[in-house]
Amino acid sequence: MFKKLFSKKEPKKYGPTEPIYPGELFEVSEITDNNGFFGFSNINKSYDNYPNKKYFPWWIQVTLELKEIDNRKMPTESEAKILNELEDKIEKYVSEKHKTHFIGRVTQNGFRDIIFYIDQPRFDQDKTNIFFDQIQEIRRINFTMEKDIDWNNVSGLIK
Repeated sequence: MFKKLFSKKEPKKYGPTEPIYPGELFEVSEITDNNGFFGFSNINKSYDNYPNKKYFPWWIQVTLELKEIDNRKMPTESEAKILNELEDKIEKYVSEKHKTHFIGRVTQNGFRDIIFYIDQPRFDQDKTNIFFDQIQEIRRINFTMEKDIDWNNVSGLIK
């Protein structure tokens, strides 16, 4: 009996390895393509080669429509402030019941995508509808969630 009380614990053999959050190494990049689209991404490159991807397999992308844009379809300064406030609210909401990994944002062609990975899809449908209906009053929004164990949806961004 005493042997079990004072014996060393065996190391954990399952679950994510430390550190759960790999730190922050955000990189801002310009986006252009052959069609002349212009934009910016702000992505946490610390997630390149992240060993715990399989423990956070649920990809979330929240797309906000921009209202006040310049001639490149990028947000004005006042629009950027509103978008940042909405992004903070959305991140707080997603993080309430989830271990959340904020990957970053992509702003281009009149839209901003906010990208996360979470451990489990634990959203109360009614509460989620109410939350996003409130955001919808400020900006058109689209919420997408799908299982992406290998993080293929962001592989081109975090490399």
